[in-house]
Amino acid sequence: MRKTTNGKGFAGAVVITILVTALMFLATGAMLVGYFSENPEPFATGLILFVAFLYLAIAVGVIIALYQRWQEIRGGEEDEAKKY
Repeated sequence: MRKTTNGKGFAGAVVITILVTALMFLATGAMLVGYFSENPEPFATGLILFVAFLYLAIAVGVIIALYQRWQEIRGGEEDEAKKY
């Protein structure tokens, strides 16, 4: 495979991953602290924990996507769409 990577393209992915992950962790933390500082209700507790799990799943998904992008760049393909 021809190497088309010249060292660029990964910095933007890292910055976006850090921003999205930080936003998801901050939103999860704020939601949990805000909810559990009051008198929580049982049904709402389950809903809040479900939404918190979704936020954390988004953060993990973004980190996995960064790892896959890193593998693509290491493999020599900077832009996957250039193949087509």
